[in-house]
Amino acid sequence: MSDELADQLRPKLVHAVEPLQVAAALESEGFNDKIARDRYGHTDVFSLAEEVYARLAREARPPVEAAPRRPRMLAQLSHGLLYGMPGALLPATSALVGAQWLMPGLVLTTGAGWILGGCMARMVYGKPDSAWTVMVYGLVAGALAALAIGLLVQGPAALLALCVVQITFQLCSGMLLIHHQEALLAVLMGPGVVAGVTYLVIGTPFAAIVAVVVGTLCIAGVTGAALVLTSRQRAPLAVPRGLLLGLLHSLLTALFLLQAEARYVVGRPDIAVAGAGLVLGMGVLEFRAHCFETDVRSVIRQVCYPAEFTRNGHRLLLAGLGICLAVLAVLSAPPLLLVSITAEGAVMALAHVVLGGAYFLAFLLANQGRVVELCLAQGAALLIHPGLRLVAPVPVLSDTLLFLAACLLFLCLLLVLMAARLRDVWAYR
Repeated sequence: MSDELADQLRPKLVHAVEPLQVAAALESEGFNDKIARDRYGHTDVFSLAEEVYARLAREARPPVEAAPRRPRMLAQLSHGLLYGMPGALLPATSALVGAQWLMPGLVLTTGAGWILGGCMARMVYGKPDSAWTVMVYGLVAGALAALAIGLLVQGPAALLALCVVQITFQLCSGMLLIHHQEALLAVLMGPGVVAGVTYLVIGTPFAAIVAVVVGTLCIAGVTGAALVLTSRQRAPLAVPRGLLLGLLHSLLTALFLLQAEARYVVGRPDIAVAGAGLVLGMGVLEFRAHCFETDVRSVIRQVCYPAEFTRNGHRLLLAGLGICLAVLAVLSAPPLLLVSITAEGAVMALAHVVLGGAYFLAFLLANQGRVVELCLAQGAALLIHPGLRLVAPVPVLSDTLLFLAACLLFLCLLLVLMAARLRDVWAYR
């Protein structure tokens, strides 16, 4: 009998997304609880509506297909390693520039490149045919920012050159990754990595000079490749909607991470290496975010009710978060073993693992355009660290614990926001 009723109501319920819409249609046709009991054996109209909705959903649902292949898995997983390739040149660069100048300049330049690179990515995604124009303006802005940082640090002329080279790599490598040129980036930077490792083995001043020269030439090659790749995309520059909000988000994110690390890049190697696992694992976070988006959309084809979608979505979310935290924990261990392990270093490494989990959730929320919520959550974390530290100076261990607390708050806020978003089925159709 309910099959006949489903056939009768099908034209009215083509776009129904929940049983309540079916109940409303039944009531408009004159159905009440007595008819539902006497004719169909259900306790009330709502129970009958659930069965009719389930039948309609099963008929409308396409056959369950095999899970889609993970596109570009190895490419996405490699992003952290590719971004970290210039790190092999740091020992040789430090021998020539001096760690007291290199590290402050490097931290500030990395922050500036992070912010500027985020803006460039938003502009390219908003209008892909303007990539070359974005590149040119970005490189000019990056060079000016790097020169300003070099002058601010008041280091030698070599520091100015280093800052320019560093920010150029960040911007150009980001453009190559946007265009899915991971293999090209690896090939171009490979000789620089070999030269940097060779210096670590030999350790002579001449080997340091050779490593820096080879690394600079490699980054010049990356720059040329990015310009050639985008040379046919010369549309006028267009400012996409929401760019300023994206700029604020990038600024808050860079400030939160780099202000915590800047104090320890010189003199505390046990804490300075604590973030290496996060850098190496950024590709994993990106890949797992892509997996979640793919899996959660496939759930829509397998369930009948919004509540089922939400339950499955929460399960996938927690599984993805757990994988990210586990991988980052594994990647964070080897760098700590290279130095003397201390309580401060261990806490800082744990904080970076937690922060990586928050970045996984941030990727998901950013993909849905929830940038305002991301800015508010990051602002709340900044109130904890460095906010409380500025009120009263604290010892190193207390400072790292404070940063861990801020990362935990950030993670929890984003987890609540993302869990709530999974109640909106329409956002994943």
